[in-house]
Amino acid sequence: MAEPLSEEMRLAAASAAALVGGIAGTWTVRAIARRFGIVNKPNPIVPQHTRPVAYLGGVGAGIGIACGALALWLLPRSAAETGSAIGAFSAMAVAGPGLLFLILGVWDDLVAFKPAPKFVLQACVAALAVALGVWHPLTGIGIVDRVIAWFWITTLVNAFNFTDVCDGLLGSLSVVMFVAIGLTHPELGPLAFVVAAASAGFLVFNRPPATIFLGDAGSHLLGFLAAVLTLAGMGMVMKVGGLGQVFQAGLLVAVPAFELTFLTIVRIRKGLAWWRGSPDHFSLRLQAGGFTRRQTDLIACTFAAAFAGGAYLVPTVGTTGRVALAAGALALSLVGAGFLLRWEVKPKPKPAPAAEAVAG
Repeated sequence: MAEPLSEEMRLAAASAAALVGGIAGTWTVRAIARRFGIVNKPNPIVPQHTRPVAYLGGVGAGIGIACGALALWLLPRSAAETGSAIGAFSAMAVAGPGLLFLILGVWDDLVAFKPAPKFVLQACVAALAVALGVWHPLTGIGIVDRVIAWFWITTLVNAFNFTDVCDGLLGSLSVVMFVAIGLTHPELGPLAFVVAAASAGFLVFNRPPATIFLGDAGSHLLGFLAAVLTLAGMGMVMKVGGLGQVFQAGLLVAVPAFELTFLTIVRIRKGLAWWRGSPDHFSLRLQAGGFTRRQTDLIACTFAAAFAGGAYLVPTVGTTGRVALAAGALALSLVGAGFLLRWEVKPKPKPAPAAEAVAG
């Protein structure tokens, strides 16, 4: 029987497998997407998107996650690390719905669902996850806690989806956020670091200028895994109470949550349906303000790291400290929103119509 590895070596090996799997998987998927014309055509609300780019990068990231998870399962572990649960959730309760979210995202990338049927399908997969046990006893009222978990899952899936409109943005944010989850909740480190490593592997091809996009396949999978890990993390900080648990979870995914909130408010103020596409994403507004795509990614990751630092502190401070953290997070968000509102994204100029031939 193989000697068990130290937890550090096991995590390092699994993360390496996820990184290599993410690189190889994304390269392979990109080649397939190009071969069969599975590309994202230029989007009129994204100024830098001027040429077709391969889709389905989320499948490549998913391959990396699968490689890392397989390594975690196969590598010998100590007697104290015999389980395969993710916090209070079974591995199958996470893997099954996670795969379904990936498939749903691929399907949407290929056929482009309308908002209503897309949300219904998301809601069904989220409900399945809750039925399999992915929920946290936040209030002590079972039905209420299950509804909260369902809402949290569907919200984060859509928040991650809305954020993914800039080369390298959601991939780099995922690296920061999942590393932060692993550091904040060491018991969740194995899966969190694997997801971060797979996201880094995908970034090799998605960094600006991207040669493959994450697509709904990736945003759905990563959003679901972030929801799972933050729900699991709530059960690991019992001493801060329900509000403290939700606050910490929100800080860990603050940038996608900000994106969803900011977009919803701005679109409603403009008289638009909140789910309809518009160039009001924070990343597009930053670029309208003169920042490059790389600078936009760096700014977003810096904010994500700052919020994650606050999440790490939540269990270590008292009520007064948590109120101060909340006030600081709110102030930072409001100041950021104020700057973003200064920069409107100008629509792409429409190409001039071709001159008609003159008979003569």
